[in-house]
Amino acid sequence: MGLEVATIGITLLIFLAALIRLRSSYQASTVGWRLLAWSGITLSLGGLGFIVRFWKPTEGPYLANEIYPYGAHLNAWAVSFGFTWLAFGLLFFGLATLGVRDAMLTVWVTLLASWALCWLPHGVIGVAYAWAGRNEPSIETYRVWGSNLRGFLVLLEGSVILVAHFSLSLLGFLLTGRELLGRRSRP
Repeated sequence: MGLEVATIGITLLIFLAALIRLRSSYQASTVGWRLLAWSGITLSLGGLGFIVRFWKPTEGPYLANEIYPYGAHLNAWAVSFGFTWLAFGLLFFGLATLGVRDAMLTVWVTLLASWALCWLPHGVIGVAYAWAGRNEPSIETYRVWGSNLRGFLVLLEGSVILVAHFSLSLLGFLLTGRELLGRRSRP
């Protein structure tokens, strides 16, 4: 448990140090760019949730594709996925806050492309489940999980973060896109 707490603590210190360094850029940002920046923060919170939820500390000996310091191989995948979302959210925040300096279309397109690539596999999974999946067992799994307080809170937290991320992202992309188009149309 000590390694888990220390790693998450160091991770948060690094994350917060980067955010503090970006503070002046954030303050100079327009509303649309700030919304995009905050969508990165919500994505990072989702990543932190994955780290905390799936990290099940284990002792060695460790064996590839079986057991890792984070738990079984599925736990190791989910924890590393959480760290990836944490990092991606931080990069998204940084690029959005720095993008306003020149309000460059290139920054906006890069953010939009990376956002789309991040969510593409999840979209494919969602469409596959809707089209050809066997939804009843999955729905039952979530119903049982959500029937106790801890499971309900985890599902609620994930849902709130997801809705916040998508809302901030979409509104941010619309506002910044409009801002950029307005600047391009002026002589």
